[in-house]
Amino acid sequence: MKKSLHFFLILVATILVSCESAYIVTSKNIKHGGANKNINLYAFVGKKISVTEFGPNENKESEPTGEYEIDEETGDTLKFVRKHYVMDRAFKCKYRVIKKMFNYLENDTVEFIAYDHYGTPRFAERDTVILYLSKSKDGGHYFHQKYQFDNVYINKKGHYYSFPKFSGSESPETIEGMTGFDKTFSDEKYDVSNLNPEAIKMYYPPTFYKIENNFAIPIRAIYLNKLTNYRLSTTFKDL
Repeated sequence: MKKSLHFFLILVATILVSCESAYIVTSKNIKHGGANKNINLYAFVGKKISVTEFGPNENKESEPTGEYEIDEETGDTLKFVRKHYVMDRAFKCKYRVIKKMFNYLENDTVEFIAYDHYGTPRFAERDTVILYLSKSKDGGHYFHQKYQFDNVYINKKGHYYSFPKFSGSESPETIEGMTGFDKTFSDEKYDVSNLNPEAIKMYYPPTFYKIENNFAIPIRAIYLNKLTNYRLSTTFKDL
């Protein structure tokens, strides 16, 4: 009986450890398809269903501040209110979830709000992209991490891959530490004619890009697990 009880306790402990391991407690070395309930980020490969612009300031209500002042001309009491005004263009987006990369969206489709200061979000130019969402503070909706997306490709074996984008603040160790494979993306070109040589090296390091006729062209690819790790340790390290 004691032997059976001892085995049962070991089995329970193993199950608990296995369940908890699904949630990594650090943003480093996350596994592809992993989750971390402490990081407000949802990464996935998504296929566009619809992207519709709407007025972000419609039906905005004024918020009382609790401050008052007497108008010097009329003698009336003025109540101060606060009203938020969004300067960006806003879009309601609906995407089909093709492949989950980090944290788990409840359904195979997701709706979210995207803001862009310059116009229609660039991710909407393609049918299928890698998107990064977060959940609102009240948990009522998802919103797009502004300007953040990655192009995505699939090989003959059905494996998804992409290439990394750099902000210029990455350490040489971070760049060199990303193992990838040779792949020239001839359809992807970035104009570097206005950048000096040092800036070009920062944003388009030679490990992953070649410079040709004043354009930077990606020449090295990484699989989605590497991309997830990279994004979590750089772009989204403070989430």
